[in-house]
Amino acid sequence: LFLPRIFIAAWIREVMAGTPSASSSSSSSSPRRRDPYWFMYAAGGLGEMAACVFSHPLDVVKVRCQLKGELSGAKVPAGLANVFRTLSSIARAEGVSHFGRSGLYYGLSASLGRQAVFSTLRHGTYNVARDQRPDMNLLQQIVVAICIGGVSAFVANPCDVTLVRMQADGHWPKGSRRGYSGLFDGLRRTAAEEGIVTLWRGCTPTVLRACLVTAAQLPSYGLAKSWLLSSGHFADSTGTHFLASTCSGLVATVVTCPVDVVKTRIMNMQKSIVGAAIYTSPLDCVWQTVRTEGPLGLYKGFGPTFVRQTPHTILLWMFQEQILRFLRDRRIAEQV
Repeated sequence: LFLPRIFIAAWIREVMAGTPSASSSSSSSSPRRRDPYWFMYAAGGLGEMAACVFSHPLDVVKVRCQLKGELSGAKVPAGLANVFRTLSSIARAEGVSHFGRSGLYYGLSASLGRQAVFSTLRHGTYNVARDQRPDMNLLQQIVVAICIGGVSAFVANPCDVTLVRMQADGHWPKGSRRGYSGLFDGLRRTAAEEGIVTLWRGCTPTVLRACLVTAAQLPSYGLAKSWLLSSGHFADSTGTHFLASTCSGLVATVVTCPVDVVKTRIMNMQKSIVGAAIYTSPLDCVWQTVRTEGPLGLYKGFGPTFVRQTPHTILLWMFQEQILRFLRDRRIAEQV
């Protein structure tokens, strides 16, 4: 906990000082003016999509852990051992492939669709804003990230609803499973069976979570990296990037986990099943969860969330760098 504690203290000092912060990475810093802005949108979306191919099984585990013991008050196992136990259990019972309508990769199409919309918008627009205002201090960057993250999440919410339902399907009894064949089947059936408005169910916690994760993830990586380099003990190397990404992942997980739990439970609920948890609003979900499971109920799935988010963040920046390099090289080659 030493590095995150020092990192947070440095963050507070920088906000109070009102000075510009370092970039979150070369892909989330002010884009080079020779780069078309669409490079930033393409790198952001494709980078996240590539990362989620690797992190999707842990995202499924996170959703299942968030739903364990829902409103029962029963003590649910936590920690990394539970993460791998749940991972193994799903793999044995449901398999791995996406195409069997169950398993660790079920919902991958929805995950890719969500990243194609949400991440393309948030990374691209954030980088355009940074390019337009390169002198923004950290507080201003956080405000911009909050606004961009919220709008992007609202647009992508239908994909998020489908994603959560597909990932959580194995949580339900076989007769109550939705069995979507993919993203578009989920969107079509949800709109036809429950109304188009249902595609924006859970929008409030989704938008709030996106505001928090964007504000925590994008600026925090740059600040962590800047502090590590300025300490004199670290070089601009892969190891430094790994530590900075870990700090960024930890901050994002701590900030967003309660909202993520609320979002998952609201999107997953089925009113037609007798005895299933029913929530009238996000605040009602928070109240019922805390009342029956205690405050730590809002941090269910913290282990898999952190285990998933940190590698995802590291892979995200690495893929973005390579995609940007590829696009720049092709553009230079075409100009020769």
